[in-house]
Amino acid sequence: MPDWVTHLGTTYIAGRAAGGFNPGLTRLVDMRRLLLGALLPDATRFAVILVDILDWPAVSTFTYLIPFHSLVVVGLLGGALALLFPVAGRSSGKAFGSMMVGAAFHFLLDDLEGLVGCGSTTFYPFYFGKPISGCNSEGSFATVLLVISILGIGVALSSALGRGDRWQPLTLCLTRRRLLGAAALLVIALVFPLFFRQWMIRQNAYYLGFAANPAAFEGQSVELCFSEVIAAQPPTIEEFDMPFVMQTSSSFTQGEWVSVRGIYQNGVIQPTTLVRHRGFSDVSLSLIAAVALGLLLIDTRQLRDALRRLR
Repeated sequence: MPDWVTHLGTTYIAGRAAGGFNPGLTRLVDMRRLLLGALLPDATRFAVILVDILDWPAVSTFTYLIPFHSLVVVGLLGGALALLFPVAGRSSGKAFGSMMVGAAFHFLLDDLEGLVGCGSTTFYPFYFGKPISGCNSEGSFATVLLVISILGIGVALSSALGRGDRWQPLTLCLTRRRLLGAAALLVIALVFPLFFRQWMIRQNAYYLGFAANPAAFEGQSVELCFSEVIAAQPPTIEEFDMPFVMQTSSSFTQGEWVSVRGIYQNGVIQPTTLVRHRGFSDVSLSLIAAVALGLLLIDTRQLRDALRRLR
């Protein structure tokens, strides 16, 4: 899946382009909430990474956290945020719509990228397949898209932080009804994934069924994504706390990250498609994008007024 710089930059460019073709859209979509929605599906992104760092049980943690990357749970989270941060202090519908447009664009980008996709939770809990055959996430197209996204974020920061900022501020609106409604939606979002953890394994979402019972997939095509190489000879990767040997002439370095599609035969995976990843460089880019989003959400007019009052 793309890093946050790509998600943030392409969403801003798409939003500006859509507004240029149809100026009426600028009245329907709020830019700050659109950009917030662009990263909302990855709300648990860094928590998933902690599975490896903190040695949490992979399957139980993954089956709880990955549903947050779905339209259903993002809709619940977006609804809670829309109640607390309505546009102009009253329009929660516009706030929710803006965030969901940004989230939908996020899901589209995710499904467009990745030669080895392993599946998708966009339409969780109803469908776990990857609806689109993606492109190479480490290829030249992804690099060009990243460069364009960096330029887009630069323009967005210039627009949002400049004195001509006309973006609607992200102002917290706390009333009893809004707070109770947001709390209810948040609780539902946190509890909902608990009911479908075994369902995901039975449906072989992200090849969880394969990891749980490899023998049942003898002679079948399988996929493992963003798996760590834990041994160079024989080439062995780890996914969901399970080691899998690959039968390939390619050489590997312990600690690198790969995605593989292949035939599982006689206890080994015979790769047909292999993608080497950049390790955790995507995490660094995403941290940069998180800082950029924080700056984009700041209303400079309110900040300048507050600083002026302190003088």
